[in-house]
Amino acid sequence: MPEEKINPIKYFTLLEALSSIQRTLLNRYTSSFWVKAEIMKLNHYVHSGHSYPDLVEKSENKIVAQTRALIWKDDYNRINNKFISITKEPIKDGITTLLHCKISFDALYGLSLRILDIDPLFTLGELEKERQETIRKIKEEGIWDKNRKLKIPILPKRIAIISVETSKGYSDFMNIVKKEEPHYKIFTHLFPSLLQGDNAVESMIMALDTIEIVKHHFDCVLIIRGGGGDIGLACYNNYNLVKRIADFPLPILTGIGHSTNETVSEMVSNKTAITPTDLADYIISSFRVFDQTLKDINQKIFNLASKRIERETQTLNHFQQILQILDPKNLLKRGYSITYIDNKIVKTISDIKAGDKLTTLFEDGKTISTVEDIEKLNKL
Repeated sequence: MPEEKINPIKYFTLLEALSSIQRTLLNRYTSSFWVKAEIMKLNHYVHSGHSYPDLVEKSENKIVAQTRALIWKDDYNRINNKFISITKEPIKDGITTLLHCKISFDALYGLSLRILDIDPLFTLGELEKERQETIRKIKEEGIWDKNRKLKIPILPKRIAIISVETSKGYSDFMNIVKKEEPHYKIFTHLFPSLLQGDNAVESMIMALDTIEIVKHHFDCVLIIRGGGGDIGLACYNNYNLVKRIADFPLPILTGIGHSTNETVSEMVSNKTAITPTDLADYIISSFRVFDQTLKDINQKIFNLASKRIERETQTLNHFQQILQILDPKNLLKRGYSITYIDNKIVKTISDIKAGDKLTTLFEDGKTISTVEDIEKLNKL
């Protein structure tokens, strides 16, 4: 029986296979190209200066594509400086942008995209799109000015604060309030929250949920943050956060530290200030205005009372002068006399009859006499 021959399997080594894939990719992608993606994680290593971002694309909040990327140190420094110059923020996790890339494939490290440049203007454009979409939705739901219609108490003495305890913005606000607190008795309570980054929206909404449970203890809510560029403020255009603020049962005041491109959260809040310091000044000014109003009212009452007292004093003085004129002693000084019968003043001749004893007073003494005869005068 003839011996059966076994055909050997043709194979490639792993290195040969990956090298072939590498040549194919390099032959296909001979030039650089632009890719729209979200930098889910920047993975920048300070010691080397290189960055190894994780890039993703999401659809309905689900990741539908993902790959690794690479930014060499010199490229990273150049790109980051440009990003800061235009957006006022460094490159960070969670931004969606346009990436200028080249295919990179290595037999040891696999496929990745080497990032040559990033378009910061596209990132700003994406943020503006989200901002406009949030505005449209909130207006369609009819709650755009709902929080702004709530009345802030004349004296907001019980304040819930959403901030980070270690932030400069919170520190600046509290320094001003504490300086005035002994006089105005302002109560504040901090509800700690992240104020930027991927988890900021969820964190701030949780803080608002907690405050709503104890809302009867507070007059208003303050959201306080330090300064930052448009990228760092992106979470304040998030639809879920904006809706929670617009629909919140207490007035919400914001001081998130910037002077341009107002966020949607600020647009729907009851009151907004450029900085936490300005917000503190607004709170304190309401107490100062009320205090001054009370002082003005007190002064007005004092002035009115003083004028009334002055008028009444003049009237009393006038009556006192009349009384002095009519005082019998003063009449006697002027040469008049007063005659009494049994301690009653004689007013007319008809009060007297013959035989009555009369006592007549003069300024310097009195006489006692007996009536012998009465002679009445005929009236004309």
